[in-house]
Amino acid sequence: MKKRCTFYREFIETQHVFTENQQVYLKNKTFKNGTILEEWSPINFQWVTVVQL
Repeated sequence: MKKRCTFYREFIETQHVFTENQQVYLKNKTFKNGTILEEWSPINFQWVTVVQL
């Protein structure tokens, strides 16, 4: 007897970011007149140490 397996896959949402001069930028995509526009916007971000070595 053959068994049929069904797998559920969860998708992980990701975002493009880059840093420059201690500033973090987030990539935004918008559509205008059928064209994809990409814009980098600065965001407030600060690293928080969870575990100190």
